Amino acid sequence: MEDSIKFQTILQAHHILVVLDLPELDLEHESDLVLDIFPKECTFTAAPYHARIPLSHSAHPGKAYPDSIDYEKNTVTFRVPLDGETKTTDSEISCYPYGFGRLHNGPLSLETSQELKVLPDPCTYSFAQRWELKEAAEKNDFKGEHYGMDYIQFSIDKLGLKLDSFPISYQLSDDQSYRARVILDEKIRQKEAYSFVEDHRSVLFGLIDILLAIGYDQLTNNNELNEANSHINIHRISGTLAFFVEFECVEQMLRSFYRRSCTYPYYRNKEISLVCAQNVISSTSSVDRRAWIQLQLMYAYDAFKATDCAVLNHLFIKDYIRYVELGLKEEILMQLIDEMQKALPDVHQAALGFSEEKLLQKLLMDIMTQEESDTTDSDDCESSEDESEDSNSDNESVTTHEEPNPNENVLEKLMNLKLSG
Repeated sequence: MEDSIKFQTILQAHHILVVLDLPELDLEHESDLVLDIFPKECTFTAAPYHARIPLSHSAHPGKAYPDSIDYEKNTVTFRVPLDGETKTTDSEISCYPYGFGRLHNGPLSLETSQELKVLPDPCTYSFAQRWELKEAAEKNDFKGEHYGMDYIQFSIDKLGLKLDSFPISYQLSDDQSYRARVILDEKIRQKEAYSFVEDHRSVLFGLIDILLAIGYDQLTNNNELNEANSHINIHRISGTLAFFVEFECVEQMLRSFYRRSCTYPYYRNKEISLVCAQNVISSTSSVDRRAWIQLQLMYAYDAFKATDCAVLNHLFIKDYIRYVELGLKEEILMQLIDEMQKALPDVHQAALGFSEEKLLQKLLMDIMTQEESDTTDSDDCESSEDESEDSNSDNESVTTHEEPNPNENVLEKLMNLKLSG
């Protein structure tokens, strides 16, 4: 065996992350991945590999098991605890944690693309800064014309969507069940990482935010995974996945979902957002809540796994799959769902913050003015034709069949629209 492993070490406050590149190993079926830790180095042995990895700070001797596995990139990350007397300085660690339970730290290597719009280098931004960047991006990306036309079309035919078509079966496919077991087995020795989460409320806010985004994609894609846009919908609608933000209250989380669901997907309407929120409330209130949540998370995993968004599986989705199985606090979840149900009506009625009310008023007035103008022009034309007819036509009996005006019903609906907010 050769000392030929490519590796990277990342210093954290209490740990050193050791990332190994293992292209020759079948990581899905390899169960003996162990890092032996010594005060100044660690060693890794797994045929055909053997490596001695120097450490920049003194470590606590022992053994480390995989903290995370990236199957697409064939890399394994270990978390090496620093010696209890070892102290790091702020100058050595100038980054903020991110990902599920703040488990990740250091640079996030991403190849930016049109599909993957996540916050670059999240470790360089505090949580307050991430929130400011998220809201600024939403304001910049909001398209008033798109939102306005969807608002009008929804009032006419609900954009052709079936808003009561969420699936009622919570059964994982055989492939999904196998994948879920593999994900659980990756960290079976680290159950405490999920059962002893420091802040369950924060973790659950992130989970609900992701579930809302998944639901929005399912509803607008007729409950079928769309390989072209499901991954885009889910990660852009979720502020957790796109900007690594954390929420402090239910209202803040719901407001973020409403703003993003009216900014990024193809169909943009608050009524769709409302249906999705109501579905999350009812599904998580059922006795089968765990099965439903796991099914939703596997839906996201499948959407991400073959795209640029696969990195989000390793930062969030796989950890949430483990958390639901190993550490979910159902009583806290139900408290948040109760708070969510109480806050939803006010959040739904509130403005999004994009001055969308004025935009809608103007758009409706323009359409109604145009409709009235078209009707007036049509009446003038008919009057002119009547005056030019021969007077003898008064003695003729003519049977007419008037065609219904296709715009009449639309105009009536527009006149009766009530703008919320």
